Amino acid sequence: MTVTSETARTTWSTRLLPTLLMAMIVAPVAQTAVVPMLPSLSHEFGVSAAAVSWVMTANLLAAAVGTPLLGRLGDVRGHKPVLVLCLLVAAAGSLLAALTSSFPLLIAARVLQGVGAGVLPLAISIIRAEIPKDRVAGGLAMVSVSMGLGSALGVVASGVLLVLWPHQSVFWLLLALGVLAVVPVVLVVPRRRPEVRAGGADPWGALTLAAWLLALLVAISQGNVWGWTDWRTGGLLGAAAVFLVVWCLVERRVRYPIVDLPMLGDRTVALSNVAGALTGFGMYGAFIAMSSMAQAPVALGVGFGATALGAGLMLLPNSAGNLAAGVLGRFTLHRRGPRLTLALGGFLSAVGVGMLVVQHDVVVLYLASGLFGIGTGLAFAAIPTYINDAVSPDRTGVANGMNAVLRTVGSATGSAVMGAVLSSDRIAGTQWPTVSSYQLAFGITAVAFAVSALVPFAIRRSR
Repeated sequence: MTVTSETARTTWSTRLLPTLLMAMIVAPVAQTAVVPMLPSLSHEFGVSAAAVSWVMTANLLAAAVGTPLLGRLGDVRGHKPVLVLCLLVAAAGSLLAALTSSFPLLIAARVLQGVGAGVLPLAISIIRAEIPKDRVAGGLAMVSVSMGLGSALGVVASGVLLVLWPHQSVFWLLLALGVLAVVPVVLVVPRRRPEVRAGGADPWGALTLAAWLLALLVAISQGNVWGWTDWRTGGLLGAAAVFLVVWCLVERRVRYPIVDLPMLGDRTVALSNVAGALTGFGMYGAFIAMSSMAQAPVALGVGFGATALGAGLMLLPNSAGNLAAGVLGRFTLHRRGPRLTLALGGFLSAVGVGMLVVQHDVVVLYLASGLFGIGTGLAFAAIPTYINDAVSPDRTGVANGMNAVLRTVGSATGSAVMGAVLSSDRIAGTQWPTVSSYQLAFGITAVAFAVSALVPFAIRRSR
């Protein structure tokens, strides 16, 4: 390649990367924008905290199943058209959510919005194929930061809108964001013939993955309602175990599995995925518990009586923490490697959330928000480094996509668990959790973060 053509490619890639980052922000914003409205949705639709948590859980479940399927479909059919499809389906989900007054249709809309998470593996593949090699590492690092930043900004933007308008305004914003992301993708992202000529998308793997996840999450969210010894709870847990075994058998037999189980058996990859799942669990669990406590009435002695905007502002330090982690993570990765970065991330997150177990104070909530923002940002920056070191260059896309799936599984599980915990013990005559419920919720998330901080010490990093 000549100097002139290389310069032109570099100049063009400066437009491509912002385009892809804008497209990738759509999914995490949609995932967390509902957090400040969960208490009001519970009251508006007349459903329990466990039921309303499915507004988030359904989205994450769809993302966990759809992400690898859409990534594979992009390999076979071309990344650009599938990328556009993801954004359009997510926009359709936002439109349905804005127009519906039915809780089941709202859940269906959130499933459609979850399809937008398929943008992640597609964008990573485009970055690796189209951006100059010396900028790929920086581009992938920005992907991790943008995902965390989008998650935090979704909470804040939603809080602002809910002060002025009803909850439908949040979904109108998500619709506008999705449409605005489609336009530059159509104009800037190149349409290239796919390198993969044949192969499938493993529909049976997707169905069995969805089956065992759905059975598990419903059992967790409804356990307090039905009773943990009820036949329905036990039946669903048994069904989840059976479908999990079937899923593993399917994945070992198909030619193009949704999750590469032999790769998952690699010690470094497996432990990195454990860290990702635990961090996702803790992050979404903390979002739900902190937002709920911020809006709980002061008169009940459990919260701060904040509006949706106030709850969003209390989580604003999380966004700042994610930005700070982008700078701090580059420094620690370069100087000390991923072990210190991941351990520090888990430790800071555990300390931040753990403070809320023993101290219910608005200042502590702001501090906890910032600390676990820095912590999750550091963790998500370190995990791809471990994975990329453990696999061959031609398999990094598959390995990182698999990590995104398992991180989303952890997030969906965290959402369902928090719904169950916060509805387990409520103040009489209200829908609000007791102080002990909040303490248990924050304790569980703190333990998840603490375990993630220990994971890197079990990883033997290859040179």
